[in-house]
Amino acid sequence: MKVQGFITVLSIAAIAAGGCIRDEILPCPPLSVEVVVEDKNWDNIALAEAEGLAVAKDENLPFNEYVSTLTYELRNHDTGEIISSSASYSISHDGKSEILVFPEDLPFGKYELTLWGNLEPGTKAEGITHAVTLHTDGGGEADEIYHYSAVLDYDYDKASYTAGLQRTVGCLLVDAVNLPARINYSVKDIDGVMSTVSSGFEYSEPVSLHTELDWGDAVSGMRTFTCMGPSRTEAGTEVTVTFLDMDNVPDSGSAPYEVSADPVKVTLERNMLTVLRYDYDADGFHVSVLVNDRWETLHGMTVD
Repeated sequence: MKVQGFITVLSIAAIAAGGCIRDEILPCPPLSVEVVVEDKNWDNIALAEAEGLAVAKDENLPFNEYVSTLTYELRNHDTGEIISSSASYSISHDGKSEILVFPEDLPFGKYELTLWGNLEPGTKAEGITHAVTLHTDGGGEADEIYHYSAVLDYDYDKASYTAGLQRTVGCLLVDAVNLPARINYSVKDIDGVMSTVSSGFEYSEPVSLHTELDWGDAVSGMRTFTCMGPSRTEAGTEVTVTFLDMDNVPDSGSAPYEVSADPVKVTLERNMLTVLRYDYDADGFHVSVLVNDRWETLHGMTVD
């Protein structure tokens, strides 16, 4: 009788707790990734803004105000097999993130997710997801490419992830003041920046850049922004800037009037502004770099 009573109690308990007995097995939660933009402003934008040289971007804008296209590739971490991928597509909505949801039948396991932002629309994922050329026009300015790469350990309790896109490039800001009034054109030659970035922010293939800018009307001061890959080594980028008067070119065969500064060595970093000021007087240019909340003078290849 005691045994029979015990069984009866268990039966009643099971009925009362009927919510714990499933009639069907629910599907596994799909792997989902919320893609956000981590680098909405340059890391040292506040320093440049305090000097009146740049303006910080609002950090509450839609996703596509920072990153307009997205390319992704999901690989099996153990086999390298591509599980899912997409060519670069435009972000047309006004949300602050992009949600990627992978098929429900994806087995639990480890997967490598690679994302690139701001590639040309239609760029195929296969073949580029592990190496991207920053300077697509050769020796000119770099595209403002964003990147994310990580291994996701997908299981029942870890099905949702956040991926923060980061800039792959830095930017050189040149501020020239007290120039001769006739100057209206500038040429920059930059040697020793990286032109290719691979998955995980691995940089390679140093390149030399050449950019030119026509300012239009003659002015006594100017400012330029040029994005590029980071320096190969510390102080490993050489910058030479020449300023010219292109409106009053002498007779054929003669060079236009110009003033130029000696080359200087700087360090360009990912998601940082490298700010140089070229101050002209009768002795020529005095070049300084904005670091540690102050201007430090550059003499030739060194900081004074």
